[in-house]
Amino acid sequence: MWLAVVSSVLFMTSGVSCFVGPGMRREFGRFGLDRLRVLTGALELLGAVGLFVGIWWPPALRLASGGLALLMLAAVAIRVRQRDAAGLMVPAALLAGLNGLILAASLRR
Repeated sequence: MWLAVVSSVLFMTSGVSCFVGPGMRREFGRFGLDRLRVLTGALELLGAVGLFVGIWWPPALRLASGGLALLMLAAVAIRVRQRDAAGLMVPAALLAGLNGLILAASLRR
């Protein structure tokens, strides 16, 4: 499933950015969620690995895609709470939708 590979690469990049990216450090600080930045990065990396493993083992795909969809829905909610511009919500919303599609497709197998 190529969508899982695409999402895995995106979350691998984002997860690493949570650990070393100054932009992510600023964003989490702006949200008042400094203490959750490393946890979020770890969850994104774990989800990325789960998506990749899930190509061969469907339970991992279901767990990872569902977890990442929920994580990105939380990201959208945080941006709504911050009254961010709609354009800033688009990446998280698209990733939530993408992982929701991956989950739905994996449940049909």
